[in-house]
Amino acid sequence: MLEYFGKARRPLRAIDIARALELHASSADQLLKTMVDSAHLVFDARAKTYAPSHRLAEFSAWMTAFQGMPEGLQELVAQVQAATGEVVTLSAPNDLFMQILDHAGIGPNGKPAERGLRISVFGSAVGAAYLSTLSEAEIRRLAMRGRLPLTEQKQVMLSVAQIRRSGFAEGPSGDGSIWSIATPLPRSGSAVVLGMAGPAARVKAQSARLQACMGLAIAEWVARGREAYGAEGLEA
Repeated sequence: MLEYFGKARRPLRAIDIARALELHASSADQLLKTMVDSAHLVFDARAKTYAPSHRLAEFSAWMTAFQGMPEGLQELVAQVQAATGEVVTLSAPNDLFMQILDHAGIGPNGKPAERGLRISVFGSAVGAAYLSTLSEAEIRRLAMRGRLPLTEQKQVMLSVAQIRRSGFAEGPSGDGSIWSIATPLPRSGSAVVLGMAGPAARVKAQSARLQACMGLAIAEWVARGREAYGAEGLEA
């Protein structure tokens, strides 16, 4: 619900919220009542609309400081998707997995990527991109927890070294029919990975151009963030 308020950027009626979130009217009303009672939302009786309260101001300010530049990430995803025509995702680490936070584009199966979907850190392009931001000791700790054989650990370290040099991870997904490209975003406090995937033959043939599109979009996003927040809090 709070995500929807963030997208709409205006007070909303209960019916608008219920329709957008595909909630039964009674479920939406109960949720709204609970959030108003806890002062997370305020209700305008005259306009019959709801809006986030100032109670969330400190939370959003902390998110900006912790994540570096959370604003504009959806625009970044949309920009890369429009430039490449492929499925584009944002993912973040969740234990031994990468979890999809946001996405744009329709996959070969005719469906968009699933928010919340978890992908193994080991054996995926988005996972490899994340691992490239960690120290060797941290990578080995994760590998031990994931019970990765020593031979595979060595291959992971070689792959990480290559990603650090090029800035991008690449590799097959699933049965190999999909090829993914991923790169870690500049961040502060929390790792976020920008990924892209599409039919293997098409993506591999255009890898250099697609990486350039991603790099340009990220550079523009960083520039916009520095204008908005200053250089502090952004780690290149």
